[in-house]
Amino acid sequence: MMRSELRGHAAALLAVLFFGLMSPVSKLVMQGGIIDGALLASFRIAGSAILFWLLSLLVPSQPIRRRDWPALIGMSLCGMACNQYLFVIGVQYTSPTNACVVTTSTPVMTMAMAALVLHERLTRRRVLGLVLGAGGALTLILGSASGSGQGGSVLGDVLCLLSQFFACCYFIFFGGLIRRYRTLTLMKWLFAISALGSLPFMAPSWAALPWAALSWREWAGMLYVVLIGTFVCYILLIMAQRRLSPSVVATYNYVQPAVAATAGVLWGLDVLTFQKLLAVLLIIAGVRLVTVHTPSREARASASAPSPLPSKRA
Repeated sequence: MMRSELRGHAAALLAVLFFGLMSPVSKLVMQGGIIDGALLASFRIAGSAILFWLLSLLVPSQPIRRRDWPALIGMSLCGMACNQYLFVIGVQYTSPTNACVVTTSTPVMTMAMAALVLHERLTRRRVLGLVLGAGGALTLILGSASGSGQGGSVLGDVLCLLSQFFACCYFIFFGGLIRRYRTLTLMKWLFAISALGSLPFMAPSWAALPWAALSWREWAGMLYVVLIGTFVCYILLIMAQRRLSPSVVATYNYVQPAVAATAGVLWGLDVLTFQKLLAVLLIIAGVRLVTVHTPSREARASASAPSPLPSKRA
């Protein structure tokens, strides 16, 4: 295996490990009752905006075309503001495992939305993947509703699910911008727009926060969420995506629920039940069916046909 590919695998694995710890760490920060989900999300967005802007000073700048600004604002609203606020607030109410399991359903949800909005073709394999993924999400939410999904809640699960809906909108409706601009250019502007947009709403909460009452654990947790769980993770994903295929990078997402569940149980934040395990398996099976490319009948026939003899050169 080439050294560049090994670095890609290492970056992808570290990214999902750090992402997997995001839910339990966020839960620990909010356990004290001083910081709620909205405050933590605002810290995450504002802190990441500052870090990405500092990093962008080290590379040549890429200007944004005037006609792209409305789309960039919409992209920031979907991919940063709605997605991250809803997710962190959802973690406040549900368990770390539930929140992380819901995030793994993004490819399934994106495929369903692409079929509805972009009229992408759905194969039987992908339809089965959608059914399994939806079944996993419903198993999780219904388990929370009945009380058998200990540590979870319907409100928290639904908020996390809504956050993934906005993440899907980010990929479906703004693909042109994603292809047109460098990742760092997008990150610095998306986080900055989201931070500035939420400032009028969050400024009173920031001002009323008893900063002196925060413990070192809460400070450390917030630092992890901003620096490691967001800034470093995005950089690691960029490194992985440059060296590995998208399907390989997506496969590493299966590690996240295991990390969240292990940390949640060890830290006393969660209880692992059969229902949660079933939901994880259903969603992973669904994502696998949706993301793994199956060659068409024509492509398989072409691949199996004998290659023509090379023409003779004069």
